[in-house]
Amino acid sequence: MSRILQDLLEKIRFGERQSRENLTIFPLFLEAGEGEGIPYLLLEEALRMGCLEIGEVDEFGRVNTVFIENKATRPVLILDGEEILGAKQNRMVNATILIAAQARVKVPVSCVERGRWHYTSPVFERAGEFGYSNLRRQKARQVASSLKENREFMADQHAIWEEIDRKQEQMKVESPTEAMNEVYRSYAEQLQNLIGGFELQASQSGVAVYISNRFVCLDLFDCPETLEKLWKKLLKSYALDAMEWREEKAAEGQPHPQGVLEAIARGECSIYPSVGLGSDLRVEGPGIIGAGLALDDRILHFSVFADEADDRDEALRSKMSRPSMRRRSLR
Repeated sequence: MSRILQDLLEKIRFGERQSRENLTIFPLFLEAGEGEGIPYLLLEEALRMGCLEIGEVDEFGRVNTVFIENKATRPVLILDGEEILGAKQNRMVNATILIAAQARVKVPVSCVERGRWHYTSPVFERAGEFGYSNLRRQKARQVASSLKENREFMADQHAIWEEIDRKQEQMKVESPTEAMNEVYRSYAEQLQNLIGGFELQASQSGVAVYISNRFVCLDLFDCPETLEKLWKKLLKSYALDAMEWREEKAAEGQPHPQGVLEAIARGECSIYPSVGLGSDLRVEGPGIIGAGLALDDRILHFSVFADEADDRDEALRSKMSRPSMRRRSLR
């Protein structure tokens, strides 16, 4: 376990759980002094300001690589699982990256729109949704394996397409271009109704997510302002899986994220040079797979997913819902 990650775990505090239907979230807080300042722009606001250009690497394009040029005077943070729409096909970013000011880099991505390979716009015009948690989990495992073997941030493109096909079939969504975004569009009203009862807490920097009392994922940011800007989009990504799994029987016991933190602490941490600024962290522990981006002894984004051979394995998820000890709650 790296020192920077251990320090982060020790600073996390939990808030009161919030639940709607089969979806439960726990607010995560960082100790005072850890959530101050936001020196970067986020993807959506940088695109809106016109200071970020994302395009195909050449006129022919490459499925798993795009270029990103940051014309701003501040770095831009682009998050693992964020979707970009336009160009020759919609893509999803493979890892959290921080693009330096006035820099142009090639970024590893995965296609989330298999049935299109033609321009709808010269560049990627806007940010889409986040990949839903089960898709992000699979991609995190694939990228971790790629980094171990080849030092590349590559996912299994065919597996990504198959997972999106499965999701569309399960949720009875048809898309002429097999686009992930179409699932979100088809369920827009239902998703909004499901997430409407969740409230962002003052100074909240992250969230731990459970579906049917089983741990699904955790997202944590270095400051509350980042989570506030991403709140609704992240909630929708969690809710999309909750909607698919509505008929699943709830696990016994009361969920609590302390068990997840213990699994992270027991895990093995690997560090790689990031595509942009900082270092990429990868964590594998009992029943979890995680990734993060660190810069100057500060983790900007850290995500963790339940990871077992069968991602619906009730025994392991139930175990992670019963921590051996509890931290104090913050309200």
